[in-house]
Amino acid sequence: MVIRFGDIASDKRKTDEVLRDLVLVLRDSISNNHSVGFLASDGDESLQEFWRTELLRPNNVILCAWDESNIIGTVIITRETRTNGRHRGEFRKLMVLSGHQRGGVGSNLEKLACDSAKAIGISLLYLDSATDFLVSEKYESWGWLRVGSIPKYAAEPSGELVATTFFYKEL
Repeated sequence: MVIRFGDIASDKRKTDEVLRDLVLVLRDSISNNHSVGFLASDGDESLQEFWRTELLRPNNVILCAWDESNIIGTVIITRETRTNGRHRGEFRKLMVLSGHQRGGVGSNLEKLACDSAKAIGISLLYLDSATDFLVSEKYESWGWLRVGSIPKYAAEPSGELVATTFFYKEL
């Protein structure tokens, strides 16, 4: 299977079809109890509204992975808009459908996100994560530097409060 990576703008399907895929990726992450900003009780309308808002934010770069024509992974780079911080961006919502995890999709999205950020003049990325396998296995292996953790910072989809770890990466 060939997996294609790129900017969401390259997806020429109708907005409703793209939204459907994005909601499926987000719902899959929530169903697997990954801390992505939503609780298991949040409805699909809430997830659709999140994506509609993100698609309209002019300071976002939304990158995706597709198998055939379906989105199987995504990541968002959000550039700071204040003048003293335009050199930095937040690395957000790295999500890969569970059936495609541990096959390099996330690693490729991370690399594409860093390359895309650098191409638009971002020299510093930061992120926070409460998803254990990303914190313990991935981010540092990708060159991110751990800053520290705050206990009980975020709720997992189950509602349990967990620590969140902060990282940064100079590009």
